[in-house]
Amino acid sequence: MRDGTMNRAIAVLLLAAGCSKADSPPTPPPRSPAAALPAATARGCPATGEWAECSVIYRLERAGLAPHVDSNASPVEKELVGRPLLIKLGLTAKLEVFLYADSAARIADATKLDRSQLVSDTAMQTMKRERTLIETSNLIGLLTSISDHQRERVSDALTAGAPQPPKS
Repeated sequence: MRDGTMNRAIAVLLLAAGCSKADSPPTPPPRSPAAALPAATARGCPATGEWAECSVIYRLERAGLAPHVDSNASPVEKELVGRPLLIKLGLTAKLEVFLYADSAARIADATKLDRSQLVSDTAMQTMKRERTLIETSNLIGLLTSISDHQRERVSDALTAGAPQPPKS
């Protein structure tokens, strides 16, 4: 009797497999690593070892921060001469990014910042809720957020370094 039950189960499985639609779409082939890259790098974002607007957005997207460039906003830091990029992160956080030709230009321009009104990306904010200062390579980032988790994620995404050129 046990063999009969097993034979019926096998027959049902074979019947079900035989009745599957022959015209169902095939499963798509696995995507290549190049096809899995986001549009920013697929459009030719330069991997030069220096930050560019597209590489900043790409890195923030990869960190899961859902950045949105705010082209209507103007930077709070009027003294900085780097190319500004204003980004909204979520509902309330804002990131001002200033890009420079190289790290020497960034270091020279950073002397204009009033550091008493800023807090390092690795330091805790005080009750004054200072903006977070992120400095790396040819980039200055000024993050307005009171979320320690968000501050850490943005800092980690940008201080990991700009995309490096492929090794020959």
